[in-house]
Amino acid sequence: MNIDDLDCHDAQILSVTENTQDRFVDFLLDFPTNWDENIFELRILRFTEVISYNIDQMPFSGKPAILEIINLGQVNKSWGSERNYFEVIRTKIEIQTNAGNRIIEYKDCSLLIPST
Repeated sequence: MNIDDLDCHDAQILSVTENTQDRFVDFLLDFPTNWDENIFELRILRFTEVISYNIDQMPFSGKPAILEIINLGQVNKSWGSERNYFEVIRTKIEIQTNAGNRIIEYKDCSLLIPST
């Protein structure tokens, strides 16, 4: 999924969880599904093969609401040297909220309906 095709404005971040075994980060969102009728539903914004996730926000009471997601382009990261050299290319985005910013570097993302 191309993050630029997703409109998350006013979605509230309810929780963020990391799955270390399968290497993904899930944002559980109260997501706007029908603007005309002001309907919000639970959705999971999943980022796979995450190599960096950073939160820079002020002390905040309540659930952060997404204002904008800015695509910062692709980044190259490398680790090690010689035989142990490893390099990846990831997409880097900034999620701007009313509480501050979150930056994440990932391979792919998807918007999922949580199972009940």
